[in-house]
Amino acid sequence: MSPIKLIGFDLDDCLFDSTGLSERARIKGLYAMIDLGLKIDKKKATRILGEIVREYGSNSSKHYNHFLRRLNQMEENVEFLSYNDRYKYIAAAVMAYHEEKVNSIQLYDDVEESLIRLKDLSIKTAIITDGIPIKQYEKILRLKIDKLIDLVVISDEIGIKKPNPDLFYYCLKKFKVIGQETIYVGDRIDKDIIPANLNNIYSVYLHRGGKYDRYQIDMKNQDNFKPDYEISNLNELFDIIDEINKKVTIG
Repeated sequence: MSPIKLIGFDLDDCLFDSTGLSERARIKGLYAMIDLGLKIDKKKATRILGEIVREYGSNSSKHYNHFLRRLNQMEENVEFLSYNDRYKYIAAAVMAYHEEKVNSIQLYDDVEESLIRLKDLSIKTAIITDGIPIKQYEKILRLKIDKLIDLVVISDEIGIKKPNPDLFYYCLKKFKVIGQETIYVGDRIDKDIIPANLNNIYSVYLHRGGKYDRYQIDMKNQDNFKPDYEISNLNELFDIIDEINKKVTIG
């Protein structure tokens, strides 16, 4: 067994608050419609939009379309909107949504420092993430971490999607390392911890409080589901590296 040579990271809700940013951006879009003249109470509008996000999923690109259709069909006290008015409101919402996402995206406080420390230790870094490549690269560039990461592996770019363990094996092959020389940090048991474990990669569950942060110690009832480590701050990662490397030295 060799010392740790590679650290992999998930992107969304691991390196930045993707869940919180999306929620804030959706509300900004909603309020932009109201500011433009849509006659509905903000509290009621927020409740309806929340229902739509739960029903259609947080990744849907049609939240505002469904919102206005629902108002037209279901809300008796809301003025019926013409076709032109609906798309005017949608345009305003989309503009506000993207403006918030562009202006407010930022790393968690512990990320940049940790990536710099890993570079100083000559440990390679990778991002392994699902998603549309242009959108994921846009996040990485806006977060200004492209020069701090040695490799970006995006599922849609290579045709392998989490939780397929081959996505993680692909990354190992690119760096010519084995699982026991690698740590992977993620916030989901199904898409991060299990495929890492299946590649004998040291798995680290990072608690950020995002929408998938539901893992509790008392849920550890199957070996594949157990992360090797749990942390709430990336600074804790360096103690893990030291612990693993000491085992190698003693061994």
